[in-house]
Amino acid sequence: NVYHVRMPFVASEVLGVFDTITVREMNYIPELTIGRDSDDMDLPQTFLEQLADSRTGEEHQFTAMVVDDSQPVRKQLEIELKMLGAKVELAESGEQALEMSRIQSYDIIFMDVMMPGIDGYKVCKVLKKDVRSKNTPIIMLTGKSSPFDKVKGTLSGCDTYLTKPLQHEEFQNVTRKYLPHTGDVKQVLYK
Repeated sequence: NVYHVRMPFVASEVLGVFDTITVREMNYIPELTIGRDSDDMDLPQTFLEQLADSRTGEEHQFTAMVVDDSQPVRKQLEIELKMLGAKVELAESGEQALEMSRIQSYDIIFMDVMMPGIDGYKVCKVLKKDVRSKNTPIIMLTGKSSPFDKVKGTLSGCDTYLTKPLQHEEFQNVTRKYLPHTGDVKQVLYK
């Protein structure tokens, strides 16, 4: 690929071209942290969204549902999952997640614990009792990290329990553990 910088150039345009080259040609992007304020990210959120969306045309390796009442967390998870080759569907409440799971089967579900209405624990219990989704890995995501919360997550039937903010490497490891075929996807390196 050939990249151009117009003359006279503006420093921000040159840096933008360098960001694009770094991500596209070197398969490297700065670390994403799920649950971290998007203003603290090294690259603009819009740039990462465009990058993830540019990979949407590629063949999907798996389908994922992200359930979280926080729009920034949903967007961060969507970016991460699209980078792994996922078709991603988003729900902002437990009720919406249950409705979507009646229509669509998913290979993996990432679920926030604390949401208005039905909380993640109850949604997880319902999904694990349903014959269509009982074997779907459900990864609980929360800001709570007490042993009691982890036990409650286990009792609800979740496959694992992760605490936000969640580092990219931990996210990748858990996703690959439950969906080993994601290792076949061209890996994007992170800081």
